Amino acid sequence: MKERFTRLYEYNIWANNLFADVLKSNVYKNEKITNLFHHIGNAQLIWLDRITHAEEDVPGVWTEGNLSEAIELVKRSSQRWLDFIYSQEEYEDVVEYKDSKGDTYETRISDILTHVANHGTHHRGQLATLLREEDIEPPVSDFIFFVRA
Repeated sequence: MKERFTRLYEYNIWANNLFADVLKSNVYKNEKITNLFHHIGNAQLIWLDRITHAEEDVPGVWTEGNLSEAIELVKRSSQRWLDFIYSQEEYEDVVEYKDSKGDTYETRISDILTHVANHGTHHRGQLATLLREEDIEPPVSDFIFFVRA
């Protein structure tokens, strides 16, 4: 499982970096673009903290910032996930955590890993739509393009 999740989170970093590059090199009006990219980083840190309880400054789900802050947060949180995977030995352990509403859940680490990766992919798809609405060509970030790169 370590090898599979390592590959998935290497892809996550690659795809996030593609979007960061497009966002940095274009001017857009819709603030939802920056906010949505920031949300990817927020969620990555929130979920990692639910497993490790090691994050020093866990943001809110929709905490906002400027573009440079969003990019830094996404890069940092993406790398922290990959570091976690490198150090993790057991992926079927169940962790207990509270969601943003305070409800308690128990979930396997492997399911959280899958969720976080899918969450980022989902929101990058939304970002692609928002960028097209601004006449900005989004990056091609399908997994198969990562494989071919």
